[in-house]
Amino acid sequence: MSYEQAQKELQNSLTTTFLANLAFLSECNNELYQRVDELSKMIGEGTYKEKYRLEFIIESGDFDIYDISNNKYLYNKDPKKINDELIKKIEFNENNSIAILSSYANIKNPPKIERKNRFDYNYMQELSNLTINDIFEYEKILKDSLLDNKKELKKISKFIFLGTLLGRHIPKIAKKVDADLYLVLEKNLEIFRLSLFTLDYSVLAEKGVVFSIMDKDFDEEKIKSFLDEGHLENYLLKFSTTNINVEEYIDKILANLLLAKPTQYDYNRRLYTHINRTTKYLGDKYKILQFDRIQNNLDFFDNIPILYIASGPSLDENINWIKENQNKFFIVTIGSSYKKLLQNDIKINMVTTLDEQYVTVDDKQFDNESVSKMDKNTIILASMITNKKILEKFNQKNLFLYEVFHPYIENNISFSGFSIGELTLNILQKMNAKEIYIIGLDLALNQKTGETHSKGSNSIITKLNLNKKQNRDTFSGRESLIKVKGNMKDIVFTTSLFYNSIKSLDSMTSNHDDEIKIFNLSLNGAFFKNTIPTKIENIKINTFKEINKKNNLVIELEKYMTNKLPSHSKDIIKKEINYIKENVVKITSEIKNKEFNNCKSFIEDASMILKLLAENKIKLFIVIQEYHRMILPPIIHYFNHKEIRNEKKILNKIKEVYVKQIENIINDYILCLERIIN
Repeated sequence: MSYEQAQKELQNSLTTTFLANLAFLSECNNELYQRVDELSKMIGEGTYKEKYRLEFIIESGDFDIYDISNNKYLYNKDPKKINDELIKKIEFNENNSIAILSSYANIKNPPKIERKNRFDYNYMQELSNLTINDIFEYEKILKDSLLDNKKELKKISKFIFLGTLLGRHIPKIAKKVDADLYLVLEKNLEIFRLSLFTLDYSVLAEKGVVFSIMDKDFDEEKIKSFLDEGHLENYLLKFSTTNINVEEYIDKILANLLLAKPTQYDYNRRLYTHINRTTKYLGDKYKILQFDRIQNNLDFFDNIPILYIASGPSLDENINWIKENQNKFFIVTIGSSYKKLLQNDIKINMVTTLDEQYVTVDDKQFDNESVSKMDKNTIILASMITNKKILEKFNQKNLFLYEVFHPYIENNISFSGFSIGELTLNILQKMNAKEIYIIGLDLALNQKTGETHSKGSNSIITKLNLNKKQNRDTFSGRESLIKVKGNMKDIVFTTSLFYNSIKSLDSMTSNHDDEIKIFNLSLNGAFFKNTIPTKIENIKINTFKEINKKNNLVIELEKYMTNKLPSHSKDIIKKEINYIKENVVKITSEIKNKEFNNCKSFIEDASMILKLLAENKIKLFIVIQEYHRMILPPIIHYFNHKEIRNEKKILNKIKEVYVKQIENIINDYILCLERIIN
């Protein structure tokens, strides 16, 4: 065969593969197909100048990518060697993986805890100890750590390709691992387009594949959809990486995993703090706000601008301006900023608190001295998970509670967030604020010192090294740095915990009424969607009128509150209790009486409980879901190792512990609900 004929056959083969991939993408991911097709047209018409070129390297008998701008080959003209190394790296072990399992699953000597006192715990550590003891019941059966990583894996369920280059390694890795779901990430659409000439991507679709190719704002959604499917398998995500422009993807994967980590707000906190306290307060005559009615009726802020002050670094930068202009705003702050404003003689109209912990809130935010100095007109909005000892400190006339996570009062609006920062902004939106000026809601570090909060604020201040190279072998929610779009700067550093708050806040501001204007005054903070970056010197403060500090909002809020659970809400809860007793308890009993031969069938039966709760919108769902997220991944991980002896015997002992703990959760949940319907 002549050189010309070989070239022609090669070109035909490349074109055939490319067209087959386009046909596949048009069915699998039409939006991506449209973008690739548009790029191809622009290249063909000469309106887009290619930055990369596909070249065949005769010496190695494979393809390389030539970087035209930088005059280099991305495979260093040895693609076969690099592809072989990528394939060789993937083994059935925990190397080259993102492994996030609860550290609770590796405790040899659990702390002693009095379970009988579970409804009266005031400290988060007590509830954490309760969870640790629950997990330890499983470890006693195994006589081994649930986190053992020395044995060979039976199965790789989810696999990530971090960067594609030409993807010649992808089919061989896919054949090797035979995963149930793949995620393909590539930062550069042009590079991905070149890969369409050199491999058949449909091999990934035999099981399932999610593509995120230069998606910008949408890659977060694609990553989340990958993680949401078969979420119990997220404990171990194997990956192959080209190491080219993948750092941002790793950050987003890790941030989303941290977001769903069961220790963020575990099932015992959900049950014995949220549900326990909420159902107690519903019978205690507290003034509970009905935000559905507030949103439809309150017009208090029609002509009153709000200055919302959180405890980020920009509070320090603007404290003098706040003090000078405080009489021109209705001032709202959060518990961690309260004492700092008090010390600077700044009058506070409303303060919000979310934290459930007694010691943190009592010592750092609302100690007896600072509460005694609180203005008699200051409104306190406290969450339904606030410790009762804290609630008792406040002027009860001005104290209002709001529901969190999900409402027990039918049609009420409840609030959720990763911090009081974004949650308070959402509360102000629901109060129909028209103009909100925010200071201290930075959700980013001090870009000079690396500090997380304002000096003297009553939040835990962490100081990070902004120049330290980030090691992605480990990832900390509080200490690992992430780059995000800045409010007034192109890029600012933040942490994963702040990043999750940013995403939560973005979803809130994306849907707010067009009449609401939110001005972000933070110089070094993160950017939020649908907010207006504003320098303080550009605010025409001289045109603002002084407002009457006598707070009539209390009178308005009292129109839209209740101090007892309405009868129709009680009827809904009665139906929920009956459904649980008649249906969920039945499935639990069936699991109890069943012998399981393998872990997969046990997990499927356990998941039926969740499915039943979800389909019938039973609020117990969230507690059981959090229990499953904490308990089941370590169990799946344990049984996913080879050479386990007496697997059936061990599994059925585990089943007994599972049923006992699920029954405890169900019984305590019903106990909480029954106290508000009697």
